[in-house]
Amino acid sequence: MQRLASLSSLALLSSLALGNTAFADGETRDHRDAVAPAPAPAPAPEVRDHRTEATATIVVSEPPRRRRRPGPSFMLPLKVDIGATGANTSRGYLPGMEVRAGIHWASLSPEPTNFDVGLGVFGAALKGPDRMDGGDNDVVYGGAYLEMGQTLSHGDWWRTWATGRAEYVETDAFGKRSTGFGVAGRVSAELYASGVGIEPRGLFLGTYAIGVYAEVAARGLGDDVGELQASAGLTFRTPFVIE
Repeated sequence: MQRLASLSSLALLSSLALGNTAFADGETRDHRDAVAPAPAPAPAPEVRDHRTEATATIVVSEPPRRRRRPGPSFMLPLKVDIGATGANTSRGYLPGMEVRAGIHWASLSPEPTNFDVGLGVFGAALKGPDRMDGGDNDVVYGGAYLEMGQTLSHGDWWRTWATGRAEYVETDAFGKRSTGFGVAGRVSAELYASGVGIEPRGLFLGTYAIGVYAEVAARGLGDDVGELQASAGLTFRTPFVIE
């Protein structure tokens, strides 16, 4: 028993000796004197040369747009006259205005032509002085015509015409109505351009023209109106157009 107690005391002393040795050998570190590690260097800025970069271009295609020809979508090959006229009457000389419009070959022809024929209508109004009793003091007439003409001279863009015309006339002169016939002779000069164009969107065929005219006519306008009338004015041509 005494021997066992001796061994226990010896073991306890050995343990204490080993613990003191480990404690004596422990390392003491002062963190205040520690040197912090150097920070990692910042990455260098990236330099990009946009001159060498490919540029993507997006192209949006649109369907082609057709420009519409200026002017109406439909025209007939017409000759139109607008002018001043006048006639002697039982109540003095009466001035007035006249208008004619008809379909003519020289307006339809796509090439310059020296011959013209046309059918159309016309009208005119001669204004008289106002009457004290409020009665009718005007002369109004109109009707249909057949006209034929021949060029007197011509160039690449101009021409002159001599024309004859036959008319059927209805007249209202000072409140009296009558019917009759008339004939007229005229000379005219015009600037013109002819051509033809055929496209999916439409057709152009004929002549544009502008000019001047002067004429003398003999018409049966009733007992109170002289048979001779003179007139002058502007004349126009339009081609046949459809779109």
